Amino acid sequence: MKSRALWAYLQERFPPVNMALFAILFLTVYAVARATQPAAAALAGFGAREALGIVAVISFFFRLRVFDEIKDYAADAVNFPERVLQSGRVTLGQLRRLAGAGLLLEAAWSLWLGPGTVLAWLLAVGYSLLMRYEFFAPQWLRARLVLYALTHLLIMPLIIGWVWAAYAARPLLTLPLLLLGLLSLLGGLAFEIARKIKPAPAERPGVDSYSRTLGYAGAMAAVLLVLLAGTVVQGYLLRLLHARSWPFGLMAALFAATAAAYGLSWRRPAARPLKVAELLVSLFMLTSYVAIIVEIVAQVR
Repeated sequence: MKSRALWAYLQERFPPVNMALFAILFLTVYAVARATQPAAAALAGFGAREALGIVAVISFFFRLRVFDEIKDYAADAVNFPERVLQSGRVTLGQLRRLAGAGLLLEAAWSLWLGPGTVLAWLLAVGYSLLMRYEFFAPQWLRARLVLYALTHLLIMPLIIGWVWAAYAARPLLTLPLLLLGLLSLLGGLAFEIARKIKPAPAERPGVDSYSRTLGYAGAMAAVLLVLLAGTVVQGYLLRLLHARSWPFGLMAALFAATAAAYGLSWRRPAARPLKVAELLVSLFMLTSYVAIIVEIVAQVR
């Protein structure tokens, strides 16, 4: 595989901004574990072990992307023939080999951190394989777009549990872990819906959208409801961490801006305000993690 072709593929389907978000996800779990778990707090600071952990988490998400490419290859060849993969500049075989190398790296990092981490990783890998085969009911599940999204987004708490198991002592199932898992699930669901809302003229046959499944206004309302639930969970976790007031104001401002963008989209359906709303939802996800890290670091200092 040529490096230029791989870079073009990554920019198109797994861009650096996604990698940065997955790195921040790792750092958030690591920071909360160190702030709330005595066993994690007693460990040495950030080092090679954590750097490799970030790469392992990015690798896991990359493999999920490859799974999606395998599942959707035929449909994408019809609907998006210009993509790097569909045009033949990279191949599925090359992506499979790259994902396989990442799998070995994840296994090595998990073994480094101990049996509990290996077990949590195997649980996440096992669930990802069920996703790969769409729980052996692809047609039934694809006909139910919201359920399809929920079943696939459940991988988020499992990945968080994998990282948590690397640093936290028993019992692993604690309130901070549950809140992190729920926050990741809600943020992921809001973004998943937001990125597949389209005004009627932009709808394409054979391309799924929540605006078609839930209705145009219904899909926007769904994003706002999920974001509101995420704001509540975020607030609970921040209070548990004794955070200052600024993250609460920032999350409220992002929610209000998203609601305003959707209000404009509802009155005058157009792609531009929908893209703004999608960006705001992604900022909500990013900010929710970064605020936690910032507050924990501030308390340590």
